[in-house]
Amino acid sequence: MPTKSNISDDAKAVLKALATRKNVIITGPPGTGKSRLLNEIRELFQWKQSQTGSAPTAKIPLPAASAPIPAWFPSPDQRAAREVFQTVFDQNTKYRDFMRGLVPKVGEAGAFTVTSGTLHRAALHAGPGGNASLVIVDEVNRGPAVAAFGSSLVGLEADKRLLSDGTASSTTQYFEILGDSGENEQFALPEDLYVLAAMNEADTSVEPLDVAFLRRFHTFRLEPDVSVLREHFGASVTPAILPEVPEGPSSYYEALAQAFVKINEQILLGRGQAYQLGHGALMHQRPSTANVGSAQEYVATAWSTLRAHIDEVFFGNTQAVSDVLRAESSKSVYTLLESTFAGQTVRRITGPLRPSPTQLYALLRVIATQ
Repeated sequence: MPTKSNISDDAKAVLKALATRKNVIITGPPGTGKSRLLNEIRELFQWKQSQTGSAPTAKIPLPAASAPIPAWFPSPDQRAAREVFQTVFDQNTKYRDFMRGLVPKVGEAGAFTVTSGTLHRAALHAGPGGNASLVIVDEVNRGPAVAAFGSSLVGLEADKRLLSDGTASSTTQYFEILGDSGENEQFALPEDLYVLAAMNEADTSVEPLDVAFLRRFHTFRLEPDVSVLREHFGASVTPAILPEVPEGPSSYYEALAQAFVKINEQILLGRGQAYQLGHGALMHQRPSTANVGSAQEYVATAWSTLRAHIDEVFFGNTQAVSDVLRAESSKSVYTLLESTFAGQTVRRITGPLRPSPTQLYALLRVIATQ
């Protein structure tokens, strides 16, 4: 059963924010653990009474029937039916998909029916009767979020909700939705409804979220954490001195961890914190600490991820890529060349497409130490 020791600090912080603010957005660079955190909160929120063991997706302990719900938890008194409603936004997400709208009836030409979207179904479930609902919206900024929430935005904040008994307070905000027969009716969001969203701020294919939309959410940031990467490698918390020649698998992992920190520092200076790369992107499999060849393969795969991210973040800025790769250092395996074309200075980086293990260790070492 969950205890104070096996609910992660991040999950506890988000659950506490949900309890008070009702709406939370988890944000951060790719690979910082947003999906893992969503999975953990999804399993914990349901507080399943008849199960023990671990959740299949995230190895999260599930509560036993006797486990008390903590007082700081969202809707701690609502045990009867705690449900999670999950969706992913994309460019085609509409208000009718998330709240209410008309959709064609299958097999009946010219006929329509009123659909109940994710948020609407969750709100109905969380009405009076001891129920609680959590709506999880992944990739919230990949769709037209303001249009998808629509009129429900005016009633989304905690003080605009109905009271726990279903009655209205002086600040409850009603809005119009389509009724089952197609007529307009007044609707307000219930007390025991929670919205948890996640997004990558640096996604280049999407527009920034509306400020008024974000104001209705508590923002919880996740940042790259090299200590998680070090634990994954079985390395010490304190960085070690990198030998000129690797002394075993640990040298390769140590060089990768230190270079990861330096690369993120450069990205932070050049583009900002949203464009950094999370530790999870380099945790693609369990590392071998006994076999040098396996360590070399692991680091080579991780480097291809790092290099692709560097090229994407600094696309079109050869000088910035050169600085990250230390291409102007005699110890780097890359070289920055300058030439002139049509009266313009042209810069390009030359070097191995797939560095050998020896070249890659030397590159990581020079990135980490200079």
